[in-house]
Amino acid sequence: MRVLLLGPTENEKIPQALRREHILCDRIDAAACDPGALPAGVYDACLLVACAADKGAGAQLAQQLTQLREKGLSLPLLAVCPHLPARDRILVLDAGADDVLSAPFLMGELLARVRAVSRRGPLLQPSLLAAGDLTLDRSTCMLHSQGGEIRLSGKELQLLELFLLHPGKVLPRAMLQQKVWGLGSTSAYNNIEVYLSLVRRRLRAVGSSAQIHAERGVGYYLDV
Repeated sequence: MRVLLLGPTENEKIPQALRREHILCDRIDAAACDPGALPAGVYDACLLVACAADKGAGAQLAQQLTQLREKGLSLPLLAVCPHLPARDRILVLDAGADDVLSAPFLMGELLARVRAVSRRGPLLQPSLLAAGDLTLDRSTCMLHSQGGEIRLSGKELQLLELFLLHPGKVLPRAMLQQKVWGLGSTSAYNNIEVYLSLVRRRLRAVGSSAQIHAERGVGYYLDV
């Protein structure tokens, strides 16, 4: 996981805690941050750290966050700030924060909240995904390859999205079930096999050399 850390920190405790958890961290001054210049798909979340408490800290943080969102910052964002009253925390959330952590807090809680917001994924994702000879247009549900194009159904699209976002990586069966059918889904577990069979047919139909393989007892991966 890699996070974008915006704003000064009073000490190195936050970066050190992130590194101990093997969370990669890039630090940028919030005022100098240009969301349009950030590399796409690199960061899983943003950590906006406010300065020491002063009068109006909540309003200042909310204004800073509003400006970042207006400039196009689309990452899930955790705001870390000095002790703020509830009305100021509401301002920050309404300005675009996905979560607010107000001092005092345990470093373990900060790390847990970073992991939680990162699971939400970016607010805006590219409409085109590509790997190997495959290109998927998520806005039209069209899959393109060297032999033509074909429109995918909703579940086919969701499955292929996951494989194209992680080509070559083994995706656990349970993760596919949760991502496509949702937590607590009552859908038959063999739905995965049914839809993977359909996706393999779509790959053949567009003349792609990519193949979806099973890793016995683990999950599936896309070989491009």
